[in-house]
Amino acid sequence: GSTPLPTRNNPKLFRHLWPTLFPYGVGMMEDYDVRSNDSLGFRNVEMRTHVSHLLQSGPTRRFQTHLSFIFVMGNLLQRRQTSFNAKLAVKKSWFPRVETLLEKISESTIKEYSEKLQKNPFVCPETEGEKAAAQLIKYVNYIGESIPGSMTEVQNMREEMFSIVNTDDLPHIFLTLNPSDTNNPIAQVLAGRDIDLDKFFDDLKPGSENMERSTFIAQNPIAAAQFFDTSVRNLLDILLG
Repeated sequence: GSTPLPTRNNPKLFRHLWPTLFPYGVGMMEDYDVRSNDSLGFRNVEMRTHVSHLLQSGPTRRFQTHLSFIFVMGNLLQRRQTSFNAKLAVKKSWFPRVETLLEKISESTIKEYSEKLQKNPFVCPETEGEKAAAQLIKYVNYIGESIPGSMTEVQNMREEMFSIVNTDDLPHIFLTLNPSDTNNPIAQVLAGRDIDLDKFFDDLKPGSENMERSTFIAQNPIAAAQFFDTSVRNLLDILLG
């Protein structure tokens, strides 16, 4: 329908989105009505932990191979993390300017100016409050802590690399690791394919096996991630001990 539904504290939403994954209407994330029943012995589980468990359990791998579950839940979790861990930072030298601008801005001004920007991103501020809001953006920086892919994470990784170089000098060995999941039988086993490793490439038409391997990995991105993690950890363990 056209009515948006909340994604927090609404376990029925997941049942409506994926009736084939939760056919009996149980086992959804954040189902507090069930977990709050002390007679059942359940405990509260965070959504990220619950989703991680679903993606790594089940012999049928129905959660791993579902076309939309991974993407929707990944987007939902990242959006929550962005909202809960977001902060606004201002340089100390800009405090007087920001304070003056904030005194000119009201809640109604922000709401009206936001509506104008949604209709036209290039709209020019007209009132004094809108002009102050437009100038305020120049002095306020958005910081997202512990958010994968955010500029804050990139900056933290950059600072960590600089610290390592300052303390241990420049590295002498540069290694690029790119394990091929479509050409490795271990990845196929993780994806749920029942194969004979001794006859993996035997009795197959040229080109057909490559397409079959690629299809299995494309249908199960969790298996590809597990294969990459296993390969990197084993290589680092062998090289570095």
